[in-house]
Amino acid sequence: MAVGAFNPAIFTPDWLERNNLIGKDDLDGARKGESLIVSRQVCAFETDWFGLQVLEEQFSLTSKGPLTPAFADLAIGILALVPHTPITAVGLNFLGHYRLASTDEYHQVGDVLAPKDIWASLYPEEHCTAGLADLTIRIQQTDKDRNAISGDEKRISIQPSTKVRYGVFFAYNDHHAIASIDDTVTAAEIAAATIVADWERSWQDAVRVFDEILSQALAG
Repeated sequence: MAVGAFNPAIFTPDWLERNNLIGKDDLDGARKGESLIVSRQVCAFETDWFGLQVLEEQFSLTSKGPLTPAFADLAIGILALVPHTPITAVGLNFLGHYRLASTDEYHQVGDVLAPKDIWASLYPEEHCTAGLADLTIRIQQTDKDRNAISGDEKRISIQPSTKVRYGVFFAYNDHHAIASIDDTVTAAEIAAATIVADWERSWQDAVRVFDEILSQALAG
């Protein structure tokens, strides 16, 4: 996802196909899809393997299957076509649904990540139960006084899964603030370079974090 000032009407399936970013099958699928919208305010469509939505202030590209380098290449290729678009931030987002072995493990993860003692004291009534519904942790690099040293940050969110029984849903957002340093490199070019440099690392870190959260919670 990218934040900036976009012209949604140009991000059409035909435009991507003309610039060799998608093939004829993807173009035909996008044209026939019920989700196709093209206007001055929004462009949105889906193919078999990705969905794209561009608003005037937001660009979002979503994988519909397993992540592959081709998905990152598509994002990089699209941004390369609009080098002078003012972009202020890029977010590399990774999601995962993890199935646990039992309801006991499911509740153990919630109990470790969101201890219930304080809530039990606040709501001591009989038959009143507290449970984790949505937890978000922000990670920033800071100086010794805990002041953020940049606009970059990570946010890891945990919720009950809506897709799998006894499941936990994780969302990982690697947010990068974007600003052009001089007139020789535009913000859009920096955004594309950020994806090139950090996409694989962020993907691997998301998998590591999801696995470690579950491993440590279940070991507790």
